Amino acid sequence: MKIPTRTQGHFSKSLLLSALILALWRPQGSQAALHIQKIPERPQKNQDLLLSVQGVPDTFQDINWYLGEEAYGGTRLFTYIPELQRPQRDGSAMKQRDIVGFPNGSMLLRRAQPTDSGTYQVAITINPAWTMKAKTEVQVADGWGPSRAWWAVGL
Repeated sequence: MKIPTRTQGHFSKSLLLSALILALWRPQGSQAALHIQKIPERPQKNQDLLLSVQGVPDTFQDINWYLGEEAYGGTRLFTYIPELQRPQRDGSAMKQRDIVGFPNGSMLLRRAQPTDSGTYQVAITINPAWTMKAKTEVQVADGWGPSRAWWAVGL
């Protein structure tokens, strides 16, 4: 069966347009490309914790870190804006925490405490229409594991 010439041109233009849209389309709030690695995986009280972000594009506008299930101004730990001389702007959830943000999207929580346990979220703004997100659960142990508690019970 031969496809009429007029239909072939329309079909190939439609196919090309569809392929172009699929190649350029980036879902808003995409979480697929970002990943947070906890170092160490199971932090102990007073131990430094690095939340290392993998999958950050080479160029972005800013990075926002949040503590909690909701990501809004009241749960924002800090914003990192790479082109500023002092790139880190602490948020209202920072309180007395000692946190440092890095240009690669990662954050370092110094001397983590059990009260620092919870959901940590990162949102990286690529442009006004595209923000990449990832989250992880952190559980900071109080340091009273079985190997350290033997003396507390008189054994």
